[in-house]
Amino acid sequence: MLRKVWRGKWILLIGLLLAANGIVLAQGGSITNFTVPYNNYIYDYWGDSIPGPQAYLPSKVISGDDLKVGTLRNPGDMFITEDGRFYIADTGNNRIVVVDHNLELLQTISSFGSDNQETFQTPSGVFVTQQGDIYVADTGNARIVHLDPEGNLKRFIGEPRSSVEGILPPNFSYRPLKVGVDQHGRMYVVSRDLFEGFISFSEDGQFRGFVGAPRVTPKLADYLWSRFATKEQRKRMQAFLPTEYTGFDLDSEGFLYAVSHDEDKEEDEGGIATKIRKLNPKGEDLLRRLGFSEPMGDVEFPNRWTEANRRGSSRLVDVTVQDYGVYSVLDANRGRVFTYDNNGNLLYVFGYIGTDDGQVRRPVALDHFGRTMFVLDSEMNSITVYEPTDYTLLIWAALDAYDRGDYAQTEIIWGKILAMNANNDLAYTGIGRTLLRREQYEEAMKNFKLGQNRAEYSKAFELYRKEVIYANFGTFSWIVLGLLVLVVGLYKFYQNRKIEPTVYDEVAVTTLPKGKGLKASIRRTAESLKFAFNVIMHPIEGFDRLKTDGMGTVPSATIILGLVVASFVFSRQYTGFIFNTADLSKINLLMEIGSVVVPFLLWCLVNWALTTLMEGKGTFRDVYIASAFALVPIVLTVVPLTIISNFLIAEEGAFYRLFMTLGLSWAVILLIIGAVMVTHDYSFKKTIFTCISTIMGMAFALFIGMLFVSLSEQVILFVRQVVTEVVHRT
Repeated sequence: MLRKVWRGKWILLIGLLLAANGIVLAQGGSITNFTVPYNNYIYDYWGDSIPGPQAYLPSKVISGDDLKVGTLRNPGDMFITEDGRFYIADTGNNRIVVVDHNLELLQTISSFGSDNQETFQTPSGVFVTQQGDIYVADTGNARIVHLDPEGNLKRFIGEPRSSVEGILPPNFSYRPLKVGVDQHGRMYVVSRDLFEGFISFSEDGQFRGFVGAPRVTPKLADYLWSRFATKEQRKRMQAFLPTEYTGFDLDSEGFLYAVSHDEDKEEDEGGIATKIRKLNPKGEDLLRRLGFSEPMGDVEFPNRWTEANRRGSSRLVDVTVQDYGVYSVLDANRGRVFTYDNNGNLLYVFGYIGTDDGQVRRPVALDHFGRTMFVLDSEMNSITVYEPTDYTLLIWAALDAYDRGDYAQTEIIWGKILAMNANNDLAYTGIGRTLLRREQYEEAMKNFKLGQNRAEYSKAFELYRKEVIYANFGTFSWIVLGLLVLVVGLYKFYQNRKIEPTVYDEVAVTTLPKGKGLKASIRRTAESLKFAFNVIMHPIEGFDRLKTDGMGTVPSATIILGLVVASFVFSRQYTGFIFNTADLSKINLLMEIGSVVVPFLLWCLVNWALTTLMEGKGTFRDVYIASAFALVPIVLTVVPLTIISNFLIAEEGAFYRLFMTLGLSWAVILLIIGAVMVTHDYSFKKTIFTCISTIMGMAFALFIGMLFVSLSEQVILFVRQVVTEVVHRT
């Protein structure tokens, strides 16, 4: 529901006045007398939670006695109209409770129809149109009840019926849970245990079909097993059913914002158990997912043994749509409310599971009036009211100013937000957008970089690059021309150079220089490194000479390995911002070195160990040298591409990735040819088998290593506990 409140300059004025008076509310000021056990946070680019000022604070809890209707019993849904009327589906009491914005009782609807003979049976959902018509999902009676604004019966919409066989699922039991009606009178119903999506009815109540069934993608292992399983086994296999929707809301344009949750999908399976969708009348998902992470509630669960994380992934049960395409979703697992903008950026989080005042126990419904949020609790039989802080009002003021095209004011407001929360990446992006529209490209780039917004950084960089090139076109032309002349000159010089080889040159081509001492060793290493270029261009002959003619040395191979390590470290640190997704603040030099050296040495060791049992002719020294020389293309491609990446935009990234892939593929091919086929004198078929066996052996060795480390830690911990016990007893 898109409420036309707190719009335009009023919200801007209120936000600025609140900011000018300080950040009392953001620090937990006088808005509430409750203890606030939760904190606002958002997720950064790498999925880590970062703290922020409080976004909403609980102000009061409304019970049935406060509404003068007695105790609510297991309420299932709540709807708030634009004029502030509350409609509560009091499921356990089989009634609809209606109060105004001052919480004054207007009416209770428990019977209706001629002579009030009709009653509700466990009504679970309620929806009110702009004209005031009331739609109730009368679950126990398997029908939708349509009432006029005064609560008089207009009609019943019974279970869907179709003359076409196969439209409705077999053994279908109609139990409507939620109902909604768009501006054209189309009705959408969520039914319990229905996996085909929303049930759609026309304005006259005729069944039109299903809308927005979630697509099911079975896991590869399950699919393969189903292909080889017997008929009896396939019968016992669990059916691949889509998830069912748990709640939805309609905006002013008729789009359905829906949430669903798969109870059987575990977080560690790599899937997302919770889904948020924005569906058009055709059932197409139009939700924008341009934020750092998928709109899904909580993203990270670093410690499952804490109370919060032991609950698993978020279980979203309701959603409410606000101005500017902003929507909030309710997590029944932790009692939190997550609010996203129209691009899927997480704005703020509030709420907590608990039994104290201001907390919720089993939240089932979420709605808003103005900027105030209301959460219905079916276990506590109450409504918890949350009021926005200065921080939240400033965010809304920034969204309003941007929507009105007042970009100068938008920059000012985002600046105030940054003063309250320097971790707000969206604020940097908001300032960057304003600077971009003012053609201050370099400053816009800085803010987009601070906000980890690579897509818009690329747009700003493209315009900045054009600006710099046009301003220095003459200089760039001379530089490019000079480089072309230099390349052509060097090529012709190399082609025309004809020097008769001396006796030493002829010998040097076939063997390394002889001699003892440091100078001779350095010279041999230099000649061996020079020979590396011959190896990568003529691999069969080159790798054979590394072994038979001694053209490869251990020092030269070690130097190449060091250059490979340096290349990866250089790439991780200095790749252009658009293509570098690493968290530079967490880069560990020892880990970076180990990530290259350990797999390399493990490859050499496992390969040598296996080939000694498979009639391989290469020693460990031969494998080490050949494997190192095979990595030369990595140095030749990674370093130049890392430098070039700082001058490319996102659209040119395909070329960057292509050449990076070619360089790595080149190295892998040389590794197969040199370290296995030529070094051990294997056939191609035996070479492939050996490579696969080597990779499997590396995985097994890593498993044994990690198991040894884990057991060692447990032994050390046990010894410490024994020592501590002995010390304390003596």
